[in-house]
Amino acid sequence: MHQIIYRFHKHILIFSVFLTLAATVLVTRLKLDLDLIALLPADNPSVDAFFDVAETIGIQSTLIALVEMPENIDQKDSDAVIEHLAKKYVQSRLITEIEYKSEARQLANLFKILAEYFPNLVKTGDLTRLTQKFSDEGIHEQVLENKKILMTPFGTAAKELIYIDPLGLRNLLGSSLTVPTGKRTIKTHSGYYRTKGGNYIIFLKPEKPPQNVAFSKKLMAQVYSLGKLALAELPEKMAGFSNKIRISYTGGYPIAVNDEAITKKDIKVTLLTSFLGVMLLLGLSFRTLRILFFVGLPLAASLLWTLGFASLIFQRLNVLTFIFSCVLIGLGIDFAIHIVNRYFGENQVNLPVSQRLQLTFKESGMGIFIGGITTAVAFFSVGISDFKGFSELGILTGIGILICLLGMLFLLPALLVTFSNEKRSPKTVAIAGFGLNTLMGGIRKYPRIVLVAAAIIVVLSIISGTGIHFDDNLKNFRPVDSKVLRLQDKITDWLGGSTAAILLVAEGDTEAEAMETSASIYSSLDELKRSGMIAGIRSISSYFPAPSQQRNNMEFIRQHADIFDIKRIKKTFNEALKENGFEILDLYDEYFESLSRALSEDKLLLPTSLQDKELEKFLKLFVIRKDNAYKTVTYISPNKDLWSRSETFQFKEMIIRTLAEGGIKKNRYLLTGPNLLTGDLKELIINNLQSSLLFASLSIVAVLLIYYRSLKLVLFSITPLLIGLASLAGIMSMFGLDFNFLNLIVIPMIVGIGIDDGVHFTNTFCQSDHLNNSEKMFQTGRAVVLTSLTTIIGFGSIILSHYPGLKSMGYVAIIGISACMIASIVVLPAIFAVVSRSKHG
Repeated sequence: MHQIIYRFHKHILIFSVFLTLAATVLVTRLKLDLDLIALLPADNPSVDAFFDVAETIGIQSTLIALVEMPENIDQKDSDAVIEHLAKKYVQSRLITEIEYKSEARQLANLFKILAEYFPNLVKTGDLTRLTQKFSDEGIHEQVLENKKILMTPFGTAAKELIYIDPLGLRNLLGSSLTVPTGKRTIKTHSGYYRTKGGNYIIFLKPEKPPQNVAFSKKLMAQVYSLGKLALAELPEKMAGFSNKIRISYTGGYPIAVNDEAITKKDIKVTLLTSFLGVMLLLGLSFRTLRILFFVGLPLAASLLWTLGFASLIFQRLNVLTFIFSCVLIGLGIDFAIHIVNRYFGENQVNLPVSQRLQLTFKESGMGIFIGGITTAVAFFSVGISDFKGFSELGILTGIGILICLLGMLFLLPALLVTFSNEKRSPKTVAIAGFGLNTLMGGIRKYPRIVLVAAAIIVVLSIISGTGIHFDDNLKNFRPVDSKVLRLQDKITDWLGGSTAAILLVAEGDTEAEAMETSASIYSSLDELKRSGMIAGIRSISSYFPAPSQQRNNMEFIRQHADIFDIKRIKKTFNEALKENGFEILDLYDEYFESLSRALSEDKLLLPTSLQDKELEKFLKLFVIRKDNAYKTVTYISPNKDLWSRSETFQFKEMIIRTLAEGGIKKNRYLLTGPNLLTGDLKELIINNLQSSLLFASLSIVAVLLIYYRSLKLVLFSITPLLIGLASLAGIMSMFGLDFNFLNLIVIPMIVGIGIDDGVHFTNTFCQSDHLNNSEKMFQTGRAVVLTSLTTIIGFGSIILSHYPGLKSMGYVAIIGISACMIASIVVLPAIFAVVSRSKHG
């Protein structure tokens, strides 16, 4: 290969220029997609179920506005501010529902709608009370009660109430007459949702989920603008308070917007830090600027080529794939360091360019190639993940490594040939020694002591590592200084339960069947609510009894026909009116006609029975018709946010167990919602990572066996990796670090990166004889140290991220790569020294 490069180096440079120009054009089309939905696995039952429900009824994600009032404002004025603010929010087409006070529909309108179905709405235990209401004695008592109410100071206000319900049936209908837009476990003052400190809470229901970052940005910009406009338009008497009223927002939407802004900032900082850090390290290590040109140009070109490839294949980068740039900066430079280290070495610098190139490829070419292949394989193993985010990260980084490998094997040597002047005396360019001469001299003297000490340290690390924990709490992945998240915690505490509901979806072939199943589910879950195991339940069964109960009510009425005889009831009512001094007019004719239909017609009360647009909008939250079937949705509020995998699993199992005890089998319903989806995805991540690690390990061992054709040499090459991985958990435990879903993805990467060091040392051992072994080991050692340091800087720059989860990826990479490096420069030379002594007596 060196002959081809030497002969066609100008062609390689010209081709590289055209390739770079083409890649630059493609990169301009590359988009940054920070939509979290893009990271989720395709064709996954949990994901499909979640978004199917989201598309049908809305995801029930809530944007929460906290309005803090100044201490000296009157409550009536503060209530007026909230009313004005709510009217402004209503103007947004992005918001479908607003809830800020516990307010039922107008009783008159609602009672007229439900009056014809009132027997259906009565609970079984209230049927006896209903017979008492319709008895002659009960009717006389109610009319007398009406008279007493009308004679009080509140009589005028009660007049309409008595007109629409003269027999007082409203007391038996319970929650059916209260149809708020939502149900919150927070105490209300004057009907408004307020905290103990007197602050107001407004719940806004946007039309799309917060995972849609573009929508979240548009929504937040709009609500901020509407909030400011509302305060600016306050009446003159409250104008002095406008600057003192504070509106804060929390929930998935501001968190998504905040995450995007932080992520963009992190991308810029980590990329810049990574590139400048690697270049600075190279400059200090080689102590000459021309090396930065030779190495930096192919690296920059390789990054552009990879981004151009990403533009062709993926058309975008997501929140995870941006990491690949940091990784490639650290890894791509490694190939160049080994080439430059050999090409400018003291024993080759005075040779002709073609011969220097030949020796460079002979001594390090295969090591670079095999190291690149094994590293790419490790990243490709991550590409088999079901998660788009992880899959694209693995595939793009694996391809990027291969592109960098080609760039360093062709473009870098072409540059070296082009700019090497054989007429001038060439200068030696040596990597800093990093004190390796002294270290390796001591290792060669006492190799067995070194190996025993290393074994003890590894054993102690393994013992220490047994105490490491797995942190599956997603809350710990978020920025600790986030005001939005702190406010969300406060709101959750004030509400006495999570703002993210669990959705339980049941299905029936008919509406009545679906309602019956929903009622059984509600009855079972109500036990959990009464025992305090869950914060709340919202269901159609909160308002409408099961069809079977409605039929029982109608049968009860038929069996007591004399009590429910409408003619007798009306006659007794008129007598009671006359007895209490009321005129007998046709005022109540419409009421008794409605009552007659209710008592005589045998019909079920189902959501589709009610022809009312406002009620229809409300009922659609609970009952939907889709694909010739009916689905009911029950909203379950956990007592707290389910951040950890164990909490999610326990909550889900509690629901399943409770329903099973009520005779409701698991195949009759579907549990979903943001919390449960996250829990299922956590489980999937663990399984994917296990598969990736196994695939990476087997693939790398297979490549090494094909290359070395010797099990002993394979064991030599993987020894630093095994020691590094064995020590990783112990070192993490010492520094108080835990494994989590994000930093686990680094393990397959460390497998690929860590194997390189062992391959280069093993190749050096195979190629050198007993006499020049020390010098060759030193040359390889300083290159391994520098390549490890550049990888640490490139990958480790992620620790500058604002996200603890991403930071932990950087920490694990630094620890793992450092452990592999130390094992390479300490343990392998000691093993090779023992082997050499046994060979040469």
